[in-house]
Amino acid sequence: MKMKSVLGLFVITIGLTLILKYVITPKYGEDVSGRFIERMNYIPSQKPRLLSRETLSQWLSEPGNHDAIAGYVFPTLIPLDIAFLVSLGLLLGLSSLALAGSFPFLSNVPAWVWWLFPVGYMVSDLAEDAVVVAIFKLFTPLTDATFGVLKTLTAIKLASVSAAIGQVGFLSVLYVVLWLFPASKSI
Repeated sequence: MKMKSVLGLFVITIGLTLILKYVITPKYGEDVSGRFIERMNYIPSQKPRLLSRETLSQWLSEPGNHDAIAGYVFPTLIPLDIAFLVSLGLLLGLSSLALAGSFPFLSNVPAWVWWLFPVGYMVSDLAEDAVVVAIFKLFTPLTDATFGVLKTLTAIKLASVSAAIGQVGFLSVLYVVLWLFPASKSI
């Protein structure tokens, strides 16, 4: 059952990635297509200027960016990025759990341990999305403090998703190594 869930989540995650990258975000220009606020240190249309509160404020106030701002919020972040972060987080958590469950020597490790990084990723990405929506829709003013919160959430998201992917990678390599070189049984 776990492997079917993992495979299903893998397909959903890849599907959402492709839809976001090739179907949805290109409609709103290079800035949204690059998902700059979540991934980059610059705004593609303003390159080579570094992303800062000032450059983001300028981008948000430019009348030509109205459609890009609206498209970044809906449908990019809500609902598609939220669906993506849930599917990726569940994929990473269930993959870790399934792989760790195949090792008897890890049977004493509580299941919640394998969920720390995936849940950390989902929470930080969801919080990042909420802050972006609040800033882009003018519910929250763009100040040095809110920009700092946004950059901190982005850093936490990137670190936690990297750790979750690393966890799955480590457990996968361990699985392959132990499959190729099984422990010898004593007589």
